[in-house]
Amino acid sequence: MSNIIEINSLNKSYGVSKKNKKIVYDNFDLTIDSNHHFICLTGPDGAGKSTLLKLLAGVLKKDTGTILLDNKEPNNADESFTENIGYMSQTLGLYGELSVIDNLKLLSGLRGLNIKANFDYLLELLDNVKLLKFKDTLANDLSGGMKQKLALCCAIAPKPNILILDEPTVGVDPVSRAQLWDVINDYVKKANAYCIFSTAYLEEAQESEMVLMLNGGKLLLNGKPSELLGTLKNRTYSFEANNINYAKSLKIALRSTFRDSPTSPILDVCPRLGRIDVLVNENCTSDHLKAYLNSHYPDGVELKERLPILEDIYINEALKDFHGAVNSTTQEQTINNYDKDKKVVVVNEIQKKFGNFTAVRKSSFNVHKGEIFGLLGPNGAGKTTTFRMICALLEPTKGDVKVNGLNLSKAKEDARGTIGYVSQKFSLYRKLSVYQNLEYFGLSYGLEPKQLKARIKELLEDFSLQEWKKVQSENLPFGIQRQLSMACALIHKPKILFIDEATSGADPLARRNFWYLISNLSNSGTCIIVTTHFMEEAEYCDNFLIQDQGQILVIGDPNRICIKDGKRISIQQKFVELIEEFRKKEDL
Repeated sequence: MSNIIEINSLNKSYGVSKKNKKIVYDNFDLTIDSNHHFICLTGPDGAGKSTLLKLLAGVLKKDTGTILLDNKEPNNADESFTENIGYMSQTLGLYGELSVIDNLKLLSGLRGLNIKANFDYLLELLDNVKLLKFKDTLANDLSGGMKQKLALCCAIAPKPNILILDEPTVGVDPVSRAQLWDVINDYVKKANAYCIFSTAYLEEAQESEMVLMLNGGKLLLNGKPSELLGTLKNRTYSFEANNINYAKSLKIALRSTFRDSPTSPILDVCPRLGRIDVLVNENCTSDHLKAYLNSHYPDGVELKERLPILEDIYINEALKDFHGAVNSTTQEQTINNYDKDKKVVVVNEIQKKFGNFTAVRKSSFNVHKGEIFGLLGPNGAGKTTTFRMICALLEPTKGDVKVNGLNLSKAKEDARGTIGYVSQKFSLYRKLSVYQNLEYFGLSYGLEPKQLKARIKELLEDFSLQEWKKVQSENLPFGIQRQLSMACALIHKPKILFIDEATSGADPLARRNFWYLISNLSNSGTCIIVTTHFMEEAEYCDNFLIQDQGQILVIGDPNRICIKDGKRISIQQKFVELIEEFRKKEDL
């Protein structure tokens, strides 16, 4: 049997001098036979996923060793190789000043496609991802999700035998994600092609035929998803607490793991479908787990064993080298008493127009002290515009926003002093070190030097940034940039924290660390407003809204919104059904 991937003694590093040299792969071996048409790479930031995909696509040269892809050595200068490869990078590689259709024509033409003979085929591709009506729009004017769709079309258009896709659905909403995978699956099936892809979505990995889990250039796990799932027998459970609401029950569970109690048998906690899923250590029995949980919940719990999912496998493997990414020593570890009825953010019929285009239509909602509130919606739904208006970055056309009793239209600067903001792109100063970034943000918020020095020391410990404090932010791994961005937003101990898709592209363990911190902030009374495309993360929210075309479709808590025929459904299922129903009604 032939192999689709064959790698022997691969060595790859970045940098020339010993001081700057970073070894990514050191004598790396990998063989995958040609029976596997969907091959998934997953792992944390810096694991080597993108590097491996670039090497396979021939856009990056190895140092030493051998690489064969479908029995050919990757070489980007060899047309016979490149015409057989459809590569989509994380940077997408689009030409912003060209239209959608011109990008597609140019990039597929360079790969050998006869444009004149295949023009209708290109239009059909655009139609499949709902981009046909935007074919004359400049790529620069597309939303992030639309750019992802276009980049995928550019990879598929030349009709390659092998697709190499680097996180093709990162930052894309569930509706668009489903459309992208429909196109990929349809193409691979009809062309009998191969798809080698990386992802942070473990549900996507679970649908593949072969999963490779990488970390630090090493292959930690590889195999068929069904085989890997068999390794966690009797270690995955779910429970519901008696006489305690879902949100409070989750916050208790998050502080009942080994992070806060070394004797805890619980390795991982994750909210799903109105229940709380847990992963336990190898020595924990169901009786031991139930006794432990009953000691944390006054009226006990209803415990059930559940089937493991690939995310459990990932977390279990990743925790073997876990040393605590977030310590949260500055946050209270108990649920504090504060006025939960106090309205911290009041949004009253805000509307935003850009010329004749209405981005947000008369939105109203309140967020209370200590509440975690989510803004959900597909790409282009008006989330970011709403988000920017309520954190004083954009003026509403109509309506008003009050933050801590201050009207943003009249006291914007005073209100900003109570706000922390984590943007999707992190807004760090690239040439400044970790310490200098924290110092800059602290001074900009008016902290006194002595107070600032103590606060920076706290945050360096809380976010495990001590070893990075002298490193320029542009040289930090993506995950460390995320931690620094959060630390900068918290430097002045804000009463309200705005987080805009900060976990986009993050692996499951990084997301767990993130939400562990968010839960502690909420417990101490901080009001938190988040946007995310990970629908599972909305389970952490006390309340959330779903909007589309600038209009709020539903608002409330997960257990109220996500009920169908008397049963609890996933937020993702509710999201997809609601958006599709709305668009069908509006004929969109």
